[in-house]
Amino acid sequence: MTPSQHRDRMGRTELHDAAAAGDVATVRSLVAQGADVDTADKAGWTALHFAAQAQAAAVAAELLTAGATADSTDEHGNTPLWRAVFCYRGDPATLNRLAAAGADPDRVNAHGVSPRALAARIANTDVAQHLPPGH
Repeated sequence: MTPSQHRDRMGRTELHDAAAAGDVATVRSLVAQGADVDTADKAGWTALHFAAQAQAAAVAAELLTAGATADSTDEHGNTPLWRAVFCYRGDPATLNRLAAAGADPDRVNAHGVSPRALAARIANTDVAQHLPPGH
């Protein structure tokens, strides 16, 4: 039996909500029930975007293990790694998970800003040191 694919007005499913909440147990359960890990909401956000924004490394790992696309893009071309850099709070675990899954730190969004360029602009944190070396 697959989990409910009911969508709210923003096009989000239970998986999006669980990822945003950092609820690894619910994410694991939904994935085990057959939830599509790459389902995007109306803005193009996948559950991995929400996990990255929440800095929920365990959720990101669960989604990536289940086959989530590391470099999926939202309507602005932002990847989960871009979201993780933007919302970085001092713990590199989410960045490390995404990088280990092959997320591209040099992939530019629709505005020409890559996760690496964004990290360089956030001068009050050490986020840039956690990205893999450039090409």
